Amino acid sequence: MAAYNRKGIPERILLHGFLITFSLVFVFPFVWMICNSAKVQREMASSKFKLLPTSPHVKDSTPYFDPEEFDKVEYLDQVDKQVWEKARPEIEKMLSTKIKTWTPKVPGDPETVSIPANFATDYEEAMVRGLLFVISNRISDDAREAASKENAQLWKKENPNLSSIPKKLRPEAIDIGAAAIAKDAEKLVTEDLMQDTLDRVFRRFCLSKVKLRVDNKIEVVDSKDGWKVLSGEAKLEDRAVHDMQFRQSEINYASKDKAVFTHPLPKKAGEADRYYVGFRGDDSWARLYFEINRNGKIYRTDEVITCSWPGWTELELRLDTEKIDPIARRTFFVLKDTGKAAPAGDDFKINIEIAKSSKSLSWYDKITRNYLSVFREVPFARYIMTSFALCILNIVLTIFSCTLTAYAFARLEWPGRNMFFAVMMATMMIPGQVVMIPGFLINRYLGLYNSLLPLWLFSMFGSAFFIFLLRQFMMTIPKDLEDAAKIDGCGFFGIYWHVIMPLIKPTIATIAIFTFTGTWNNFMGPLIYVNDERLFPLALGLFKFNLVSGADTGLMMASSFLMTLPIIILFFYAQKYFIQGIALTGTKE
Repeated sequence: MAAYNRKGIPERILLHGFLITFSLVFVFPFVWMICNSAKVQREMASSKFKLLPTSPHVKDSTPYFDPEEFDKVEYLDQVDKQVWEKARPEIEKMLSTKIKTWTPKVPGDPETVSIPANFATDYEEAMVRGLLFVISNRISDDAREAASKENAQLWKKENPNLSSIPKKLRPEAIDIGAAAIAKDAEKLVTEDLMQDTLDRVFRRFCLSKVKLRVDNKIEVVDSKDGWKVLSGEAKLEDRAVHDMQFRQSEINYASKDKAVFTHPLPKKAGEADRYYVGFRGDDSWARLYFEINRNGKIYRTDEVITCSWPGWTELELRLDTEKIDPIARRTFFVLKDTGKAAPAGDDFKINIEIAKSSKSLSWYDKITRNYLSVFREVPFARYIMTSFALCILNIVLTIFSCTLTAYAFARLEWPGRNMFFAVMMATMMIPGQVVMIPGFLINRYLGLYNSLLPLWLFSMFGSAFFIFLLRQFMMTIPKDLEDAAKIDGCGFFGIYWHVIMPLIKPTIATIAIFTFTGTWNNFMGPLIYVNDERLFPLALGLFKFNLVSGADTGLMMASSFLMTLPIIILFFYAQKYFIQGIALTGTKE
């Protein structure tokens, strides 16, 4: 017996290895979807495949330099690995020398400035990495092919009768190729390129002008004072890029974990229905809170707004008193009445509070960011409720109609039973595309177009496949149970309800799972019959959201995972009944 077990060990290892491997293959798309749902858009656009999202930056002060703005250059296309390994240290040395001798300008400042000592390391690292990434994509083809050409010439000179050139490079060819690439890279490093790279790696929080919408007209708030520091260890400096005027902040979170900036508003702000605030984020994942004093009341945002984008953003704010279309995409944030009165003399102003996040809190904000955006931007909850309502109606009607029909085919004797069963089974051979247009014309003639009725009403007529499944299961039930029920006085419907239905629960569970999955994922049906956005189920709602969101991959991954989650939960909860229903169908006791 022990020898038999030892012989079976390799087979068991192989079997479990296959099971684990295929389980990982099955789980990987869901893991990939979850990880991508926690990424911001620029992470999705990265040239390198990264399964896990990057760690959010949490800084004790701003501005700062971000070395991770550019991907690391591991290799160069169409360049031998040996040539690149030889050329890369020379290029990095050249870049480091140029950066140390270059006097940079802070973006938006006409005067040249020196980099503070505490920024020197991050500054040099970020600039070298950024410049290397940019010039690696611009090196000429001649420089890339220099090593290969030199290698071919050397081999041909030493071996004139050699018909094919070996792929392995000669040391002389490696040196010549590396020198050609380094020389070409040095030509590419210009003042403008260094300044553009500095602009991308230099993270700072900036504030621009405030706008109001009064009587459907956008007006810029012309204030001489502009933005000021209200509290916190911070200061603001005037900057200008082309015709754009803004104020750049310098915040130190050492003494306080937040800073507050304020901007006065004119009296006409009391009549405005929308407010627009322009700011540039610093990718520090600090939390932003907006507060407006209007007509003696204080309104404040309670949704999470983070500095997760290192670029300019114009945020739209609306009061909660305004009537908001529940169907239209909501790219704005709502200001809610706090119930507090504004201090005397501060009847009209806007405040921005920027609060430092901890590492754990920034991770929480990053993971939940896309999910919260989905629920905020589209009526996601409405789509979910519509889909759940359709699923419940379809499951109840399908089970009721299919069990009754299968009971008639399996347990009752009536003329033409087998013929009608064969006709019903023949309908399964008709492709759905064939009846799509006639079905649409019939529903439109009946006045059911642009309603949810076509998506659940016809479930009361049953499904040929489910009827077949139930009939095969019912035929395995012993006749003695039915005869005993008849002796106790049960009629046909009593036997169906008290005897048959309790015994076919596994098959009913299987049908419920199939029906729920089919209805939940149904896209073509709503696309054909529903035109009113208020009636959209989840599948069609997500399709519309994808069209209007500019194909934001992170948002689509979050919404797709939310759509997949109920099916995963249902399967794991009901898998015992599902497997039992499939296994027992058509078997004899």
